Amino acid sequence: MSFELSTHVYGRLELRKFSEEDLLRVLNSPEQVLTQADGTKVYQSRLTINGKVYLLREFVNDAVEPNRVKSVYRTSQIKKYWRSS
Repeated sequence: MSFELSTHVYGRLELRKFSEEDLLRVLNSPEQVLTQADGTKVYQSRLTINGKVYLLREFVNDAVEPNRVKSVYRTSQIKKYWRSS
C-alpha cells in the first residue's frame, strides 16, 4: 500500500519533533486501525520516545490512491484512544 503525506503532516512532524521513520513504521504496521464516522481511518501504535510511551495517531483517507495521510499527532493519553478487543 502506498501513502502520500499532506503538507500539514510535514508541518506536524517538524513542530512535534518526531521522525518520518516513526510515521512510516505505524503506517506500514499499525497496532490498531480505527474508522471514524466520516470514513477516515486512524492508524495508531504505541511508541517509546525518550523513555516515555506515547500513542502515535495518523489520520488516513483511504478512498484515494495513493492513500493520503491528512494529519498526525502523538499523545500520552493512551487510554483515551486505545480500543480493547
